[in-house]
Amino acid sequence: MQALAGMRIIDVTRVVAGPYCTFQLALHGADCIKIEEPGRGDPVRWSGAGSTTEFRKRGMATNFLPQNANKRSITLDLRKPEGKAVFLDLVRGADVVVENFRAGVMDGLGLGYADLKKINPKLVFCSMTGYGQLPPKRHHTAYDGSIQAAGGMMSVTGTKETGPLKVGPVIIDYATGMAAAFAIGMALLQRERSGDGQYIDVSMLDTSLTMMSANVVDYLCTGNVPAAHGNAPASRSPSSGIYDTLEGRLSINATEDHQARRLCRALGLGHLLEDPRFAELEERRKHGPELAAEFARVLMTRTAVDWEQRLNDAGVPVGCIRNIAEVMAHPQVTGRGLVHRFKDVEAAGGDVPILMAPFRFEHDGPKAVTPPPTVGQHTEDILKGLGYDDAKIGGLRKAGAI
Repeated sequence: MQALAGMRIIDVTRVVAGPYCTFQLALHGADCIKIEEPGRGDPVRWSGAGSTTEFRKRGMATNFLPQNANKRSITLDLRKPEGKAVFLDLVRGADVVVENFRAGVMDGLGLGYADLKKINPKLVFCSMTGYGQLPPKRHHTAYDGSIQAAGGMMSVTGTKETGPLKVGPVIIDYATGMAAAFAIGMALLQRERSGDGQYIDVSMLDTSLTMMSANVVDYLCTGNVPAAHGNAPASRSPSSGIYDTLEGRLSINATEDHQARRLCRALGLGHLLEDPRFAELEERRKHGPELAAEFARVLMTRTAVDWEQRLNDAGVPVGCIRNIAEVMAHPQVTGRGLVHRFKDVEAAGGDVPILMAPFRFEHDGPKAVTPPPTVGQHTEDILKGLGYDDAKIGGLRKAGAI
């Protein structure tokens, strides 16, 4: 049995971070009910992100698909009394509510944790916001890019020449989603022991800082403000760096002394270890440019793919710099089962590939069961599961609540 089988998640989230959190829970067997705005749905369905309009026209934009499989969709207007009543009926039988509105929005609707725990004391309620529930920035909206700026990540990305740069992927969104899923898992485990639900406050800003823990703690210890160092290794190891080869580029990360020695030997430069300039780590640090020049000369004699195999086999951490197409064709990726492909999904006009969780269980692990839903695809099924008859459902439609 999967870890969350039999549990119900009410997903009042949109865009990326919130839906990615609930997707992780849905992969583990939870019944995830996605609440969407009538007539519109999750706005990211129609988002301009992605490289094709065909998916967007169908309300299945390629940046909606990755975090919405295994969910059921119901349209519900939480601003209408009838919509609130349906929501409360869902909450009575739920284990978790996840929302990522601005701080205070759910409270203003009368659907905050203080309201919901009265009807379901065992409820785990998770709020995901840009800055958390405390002032002074409690009410400020945020997206990945604004948090990369406000949280310091851009200040340590790039070079003096480029100035601050944003990390390409929306990594804070995805990291926040993963952090929230972990927090919910811990709260559910705690509930098994105590019998009590609780409130979880997840902040994108906090997440971004924890992703830079080494930089932040170094500053807190020394007072030195971290600067951008481009592709220079975080370890400042003189035996690491980005190098051109006969064909392609290679990232070498020989951080530890034994790895640096293996690197020299694998490159046919073992004699450098007898040179006083390179024999010990501290001396290598002093003569880093000279050592890099020796590496660069030899690395130009073979391709990046060839060196990657040779150096990895020698115990040196290296990787070719690949684009996404090259990565997805690599046998290490294809063999892991990371990609699940839903075949012939009519709503999307073809196959829908998604990425699974970044880990594997021996048994009863993450499973992809159903493709991302269309807007309100399961509205009637969910309502009938609550005991609503056709007449009552018709009344909700007439009121514009669904």
